[in-house]
Parts: sequence; C-alpha cells; structure tokens
Amino acid sequence: IMDEAFSDLAVVGDLQTNEDYMPFMHKMQQGQKNTITGYAQVSVCGGNTANSEFEFLTGDTMAFLPSGSIAYQQYVKQDTPSLASYLKSLGYATYAQHPYYASGWDRERVYPLLGFEHMDFIDDYTNVSYVRKYISDASDMQHIIETYENKEAGKPAFIFNVTMQNHGGFDKTYSNFHNDIQITDNHKNEQAEQYLSLVKKTDDAFKQLVEYFSKVKEPTIIVMYGDHQPAVQSSFYDSLFGKSAGSLTNEELMNKYRTPFIIWANYDIKEKTIDKMSANYLSAYVMNEAGLETSPYQKFLLKLRKKLPVLTAMGCFDKKGKYYEFALESPYSDMVKEYQIL
Repeated sequence: IMDEAFSDLAVVGDLQTNEDYMPFMHKMQQGQKNTITGYAQVSVCGGNTANSEFEFLTGDTMAFLPSGSIAYQQYVKQDTPSLASYLKSLGYATYAQHPYYASGWDRERVYPLLGFEHMDFIDDYTNVSYVRKYISDASDMQHIIETYENKEAGKPAFIFNVTMQNHGGFDKTYSNFHNDIQITDNHKNEQAEQYLSLVKKTDDAFKQLVEYFSKVKEPTIIVMYGDHQPAVQSSFYDSLFGKSAGSLTNEELMNKYRTPFIIWANYDIKEKTIDKMSANYLSAYVMNEAGLETSPYQKFLLKLRKKLPVLTAMGCFDKKGKYYEFALESPYSDMVKEYQIL
C-alpha cells in the first residue's frame, strides 16, 4: 500500500497534539512482533506521487532523471521491468488498485507495461464511504480484503494499492469531516490539523487490515509506506524546523522527504527498525525478507543499499550517515555509475 501523503510530521520537528494521530503505527514501531519499521526517503514532497510509485515498483531512482520529470508520463513507454512483472514470472497474480480516476499520471496505460494483469480504479469501488471528497482508506483497504477473498484459490497474489483519502489540499471545510486532532503547541495550524486528522483515520484503517490478515492462514506480508509529506502551508514547516525553508541546508531539507514504512507479516519474521532507506530499495528489501528469490537487479540494489542506504533526487546518505548532494560525489561512485547504466 502506497498511502497518499501518509507521513509522521514529528520527523521534521517536535509536535504536541491532543491525542496520538497514529497510535497503531507508533505501537508497531516499538518492536511489535513480526514487524519491520523504518523511514523511507523519497524524491518528492507535497505532490508528484507517481515518482514514488516508480521508485518502489522498478527499483530505479529519480536521481538519474532530469529535475521535474514524471517517470510514468515521460519514460514508461514500453514493457518495463518491475516488482509486478517479476512476481508475475514467479506465478503471482498481479493487481493494481487506485480509488480514483484511471487517467491520473497515465496509470491505466502504465500499469500493464509494468506487468499488472488486473486494474481497479474509482468505478470498480462499490459501497464505499467518503472522507471529505475522496474514497476513504477504510473502504480502500476493505477492497484489498475483497480482492484477496475473491482471488483464485492457491494462487499467490501481489496487490499494489495507491490510496487517495489524504490527498491535498487541506484548506477547505467539509460537512462529513471534523478535525479531531488539534495541535496544542505553538505550531498550531488548521491545515496541519486537517492533515493529521486524516492520518488518524488511515492509522485506524490500517489497524483493521492487519487484524483481518492476522486471522488468515495464507502467509501474507503487508507493506505500507507514504508517497510524500503533505503540501500544507510553508509557514507550518518553517515553524516545525524552527527556521525558514530558505535557510535550511540540503541535508536538513531531507527531513521533508521522509515517510514511515511498515512491513508486517502474519507469520514469523525477525523484528527490525531501519532508520533510513530510500524507496528505490524497498521492494528488493521486501522480496528478500519474504524469502523469495531476488532478481539479478534486486541483488545489485541490495548490495548498493549496504553502501548508500539512501539515494534520491534530493541527495544520498552513505552507510556512516554522511550526506552527499549527488551520489556520484560519494566514495561509491563506481557502483553508482553501474546503477545509472543498469
């Protein structure tokens, strides 16, 4: 599940609220059984969702594409290797789901090129609830359950789901939505309160999904990560950082490109916490943790991750935590060049 704008704004700066806006996720981050948690570094903030999809599904990084690119619209023009096509080759049924319009970011054209056999968009969702003007994460995750229940018995499935509930903007009021989360310190901001109230609903929906699959016998892994942080007022981010965006170093700015990820299994996997990993490595990492045979490209990515655990369009961190604005400036430039060629 790539959850729209799902992030924990506490990674930017201390934030006090009237109640926890992601209690289930925070509990899972405390070493919950069969759970791996961490933070994904992404290449976008406040929008351009499709680039986080592209990095996760293909293992390719936006760092090597021109600034401002939308990979789906400009570069995916033919069959393109991805997690979906690889799992399909291993006998998996492949599903792409998004409770919004098929035309968004050319997904209807791109998904088959990435190896998805089945696609569901807004018209394929029935009996749904809405939060503000979008299909709720609760209904979206129920759709995942229905897909699982209706799949061919005995055939493994890869379901890639991109949610819509938390999409910006956050400046309007709605009769069907109330800001339950209130910021109680000097960072108070109505847009941020609307956003955090949405995140609380995502956290509730994710809890229901995990509870359902905890009772399922078929071995199942659920991965959820956020595509980017929300496009709330820049004054709110300035307040959280304690200084204006213009005075931030590029390394400090990386905190705006950080979202939580969670890998949970309904069987025994080793609990871990990972501080930093960019989205381009996440799918190869999940394959490895699932005990599935990784592709040659995924094996390369897993090796590179040990040297440069973060490699994004915004910069990279090496294994010692040192920041480089450009990956080719790192001590691992030979491997980076190889990655660029691959």
